[in-house]
Amino acid sequence: MKLVLGGREGEAHFGLVNELDIPDLDVVTELDPAKVLAEVADADVFYGIPTLDVVKAGKKLRWIQSSSAGVEYTARIPELVNSDIILTNTRGAHGPSIGEHTFALLFALTRKLPESLAGQREHEWRRLELYRVCCEINGGTMGIIGFGQIGRAVAQRALAFNMDVLAVDAQGVDDAPGVEEVWPLSRLPELLERSLVVVVSAPLTAESKHLLDAEALAHMRPEAYLIVVSRGGIVDETALADALRSGKLAGAGLDVTEVEPLPADSPLWDAPNLVITPHTAGASTEKERRCVEILCDNLTRFANGEPLVNVVNKRLGY
Repeated sequence: MKLVLGGREGEAHFGLVNELDIPDLDVVTELDPAKVLAEVADADVFYGIPTLDVVKAGKKLRWIQSSSAGVEYTARIPELVNSDIILTNTRGAHGPSIGEHTFALLFALTRKLPESLAGQREHEWRRLELYRVCCEINGGTMGIIGFGQIGRAVAQRALAFNMDVLAVDAQGVDDAPGVEEVWPLSRLPELLERSLVVVVSAPLTAESKHLLDAEALAHMRPEAYLIVVSRGGIVDETALADALRSGKLAGAGLDVTEVEPLPADSPLWDAPNLVITPHTAGASTEKERRCVEILCDNLTRFANGEPLVNVVNKRLGY
């Protein structure tokens, strides 16, 4: 069985693959995209973010282990969707880091950290300016859009901060410990109206594209905060910038945007009360190892003819 390691996610931990007791496992690490195509031609398994060229070149591919949790790229590769290639992702690896980053963005807004840092750069002690504009999340309601592994990680942390948690999910959820309710997407307006903090942790699909448009954002309270940590494109960014400028939202934190890198002329850059991070919510050395551990678990399963974990429905995109 030939495996091509063609993704940088978890590169420092690729040695874990070589420790597996799988007879005849041929492991090739190739991070040069041009050279990957030659190596994948006779490969059984590919690890990384597949492109159309990889799918076309991989005539013998039986399984692709995506190095990311999000697989919205399937919408651009019908050749993969319509093939017999199994696609799995790294769902679960990113929960802790994205869960923590969610609250980093939130506390930057509620505790006015950008303003304090601006004062630090100018050698100014801005206590009087900031003392009466900070707020708490204690006792507030967090509404989570998309209650998968990331949504659950966020909810777990919200409960620790004494928040009530609501969620909406396209697929429905049976097990949601500590969460007040998990509703269908049809109740999104109610969730937006009740929440002090709204967190977007849903995958980007045709159905979730611009789910939070101007009409949806109008349901949010003026003292509410919006945090987006899954994929760009779920929020209409022009509508968000307008809501922030008009004071219809207290603030927003974005780790992802519809176009990345965020274009220099985007209205988001100058929107008030907005914190932007460059798609780093999932970044951590610990997460890198978890991604490779998922690969190793699935490699063992694949070699033994057992069901793989994190199998993606290629047509649904998650």
